[in-house]
Amino acid sequence: MIIQRAQLNVLPKVVELNNRESKWVGKKDIAFFQKYMDIPFFNIVEDNSEIVGFLMAMDQNTDYDSINFLWFKERYGKFYYIDRVIVDESKRGKGIGSLLYKELISNKGNIPLVAEVSIEPSNEGSVIFHEKNGFIEVGTLTSGDKKVRMYCLK
Repeated sequence: MIIQRAQLNVLPKVVELNNRESKWVGKKDIAFFQKYMDIPFFNIVEDNSEIVGFLMAMDQNTDYDSINFLWFKERYGKFYYIDRVIVDESKRGKGIGSLLYKELISNKGNIPLVAEVSIEPSNEGSVIFHEKNGFIEVGTLTSGDKKVRMYCLK
């Protein structure tokens, strides 16, 4: 498996992977991903020349209007916000998410990583994944019929 920076030519596959998981991360079009090509971390994983996952993490200076991102921006001076990590459903359980996180963690320096995970509706697999990787709960946020748990890794 190879991790590399996302390029414009892979965005159709990124959109496809993202939108399969729209229940958790919201449906997005290619323009959304084009807008964030220059964020600090926008990495894909390839396995046998097939894109099987990706991770996007932006810093506190990114112009982003997500209420979850803004929650962290109000509380942290510097951070990398993990906006989305998606692994193709057929490839889950093979360490791809962990590989993406290890790459991010090894390159973040002393800047905290923050993320949120849906707890209503429950995304238990993601809760387990984040806690297994050392993230600690730092709050919750409710918006409409969704509730998310806010996590931080120092």
